[in-house]
Amino acid sequence: MAHFAVTDGPGDQHVSFDRFSRGGNELAGATGEPAFAVWLEDWSAQETAPGVFRLQASAATEEGPVALDLTLQETRPPLLHGDQGLSQKGPEPGNASYYYSLVGLETQGTLTLPRGPVPVTGVSWMDHEFGTSALSPDAVGWDWFGLQLEDGTALMFAQIRTANGPPQAIFQGTLAWPDGRRQESIRAQDFQLEALERWTSPVTGITYPSGWRVRFPRFDLELTLESIVRDQEMRVAFVYYEGAVRVKGTRAGQPIRGWGYVELTGYGGPGEGLAR
Repeated sequence: MAHFAVTDGPGDQHVSFDRFSRGGNELAGATGEPAFAVWLEDWSAQETAPGVFRLQASAATEEGPVALDLTLQETRPPLLHGDQGLSQKGPEPGNASYYYSLVGLETQGTLTLPRGPVPVTGVSWMDHEFGTSALSPDAVGWDWFGLQLEDGTALMFAQIRTANGPPQAIFQGTLAWPDGRRQESIRAQDFQLEALERWTSPVTGITYPSGWRVRFPRFDLELTLESIVRDQEMRVAFVYYEGAVRVKGTRAGQPIRGWGYVELTGYGGPGEGLAR
């Protein structure tokens, strides 16, 4: 299974697609040696040189084709979330996953939109989380954020929402300072997250938070996050919300800006979207 989505800020549009296939006749698969590669028909991510990756995907809409062909270059050490990459997801022993992120990936290539191809450059974020455990029985979903600020700071933080109480902010996050090497864990007591408004999908009727204020007193950091396009609902095999946000705020009283991504699951009802 794979998901592919594009947010077009200037066009005020978000499109999402999913695809299923199987390993027979090598329609889908993954390899680790001699180089990393994962593919599902003509959607693929593969390592073309040490620390260099190529992403390719395409789909059709009523308005025209949507596609990407991007090359990403590692520039910084990975973020290792939790205890050297072992990220606890609940109070139960063994309720954890292995989790790291590659941030500051120098990116260039072409993004094809219904209005035509667009050459792009920028920085990307790659998340890789894997394991065999499930979330706690009373978990209903999570609010996840990955942010890259203009000064080179990168941070991931999240909270797991529960059915019978306040969110469990035990989903260990990480802040990487601009030098890329100094990293600090973000713990439950390190941030306060506040939703500023709500948005209701005109298609599914699901209501999500939309816009946030988050404070990190330990880092003297306060940020406001705004969805680039309000409707970034992933209408695929299971419905959730994932999309781009613009970031502004202050660090030590000085203005700071950036970009990020947010993922919201479980807002459509108990148990929805819990297999990350």
